[in-house]
Amino acid sequence: MTTPQQTAATAPPSPWLDLQSTPASSPSTALAREDVAAFLAGLVRDDPRNAIPESGHPPIWEAPLVHVAAADDPLWETLKQPDVVGPLHRSPGEWLAGARSVIVYFLPYTTVLRRGYPKKSFFPSLEWVSGRRNGEVFNNVTRRALVRLVERHGGRAVAPSNEEDYRAEKMRPMWSERHAGFIAGLGTFGIHGALITEKGCSGRMGSIVTDLELAPTPRPYSDIYEYCPYPSSGKCGACIPRCPADAIAPQARDNQKCVVHGRDTVGEHFRPWGYHSCGHCLTWLPCVDRIPPESLRLSKTPSA
Repeated sequence: MTTPQQTAATAPPSPWLDLQSTPASSPSTALAREDVAAFLAGLVRDDPRNAIPESGHPPIWEAPLVHVAAADDPLWETLKQPDVVGPLHRSPGEWLAGARSVIVYFLPYTTVLRRGYPKKSFFPSLEWVSGRRNGEVFNNVTRRALVRLVERHGGRAVAPSNEEDYRAEKMRPMWSERHAGFIAGLGTFGIHGALITEKGCSGRMGSIVTDLELAPTPRPYSDIYEYCPYPSSGKCGACIPRCPADAIAPQARDNQKCVVHGRDTVGEHFRPWGYHSCGHCLTWLPCVDRIPPESLRLSKTPSA
């Protein structure tokens, strides 16, 4: 079985998925996905923390995509399998008793941050590493704001990634927001490990678990790599030579190489600013701001 940690050009469909069976539910009228999307779009537009402190303070994030997964979707239990995420991963109900829905969003990087990333430099731009650091601070703000929005609508909510007991062991987390996005119909994985959405892969995920019942978003795909053309056709693979740490290969992604490069090599380069993290695999690729056209041709997913 293939996972986002290990894939090849001849990867077969993944047996852990029953992608056509999004559980039916009776959504609450207290809060709808469209309400959440409008709330988060306003937050991203109006909150001054959505900006880097350098270079004239350009914004970090564009308006997010917002999707919903049912808390009782059977795919949550499959994430506990050792070759998917791992047994440490908690289901929505283990984060919040009585959980009914998982709200997942994707924050796309702004065009100015993406296009300001050097095409051929070994290191990212200052604006990018600042956006990565300060953007995740804002992402935490967004998670907390979404919890408060649910509470104002009479519900309970928790943001697993913000919880004090959240942890990862050997790079396997207690809660994977990329996998949550996959279950919620936001997108599928690329061989670079990021989730490819209708707004591409260049961004960050966020999520909360709530006891409010919202309508699950349909999953329009049938394989975990459907939006990445490489596993099914061997085409593209542009992220492989672009990685300065040689962490992406046709057969596997070396997460340790990726982390060491971003934390130590890039971190040392930007030590005066206290920034780190690479972004080569999220920039200057066919999937950075869209689903690659070749994938749409091979997939059943209609073009946006």
